[in-house]
Amino acid sequence: MAESEPGTFLIVNIASLRARQLMQGAAPLIRTRSRKPAAIAIREVQKGLVPYYMTPDAPSLGSEDVEEEDE
Repeated sequence: MAESEPGTFLIVNIASLRARQLMQGAAPLIRTRSRKPAAIAIREVQKGLVPYYMTPDAPSLGSEDVEEEDE
């Protein structure tokens, strides 16, 4: 699988984990007037300051993995 931009779902999950860190006292990685952890976390993720990695055994979220319901 080739390196690509993270999807929206992944970005939201990364930002939510980072927001929790900020709420627990972690220092922001950017200077901002905002005091809202979610806003700060989203900005940090957008700037590429929050590292993350996908493990080789992580489940694929491709369309081929979506199960369809029988009607």
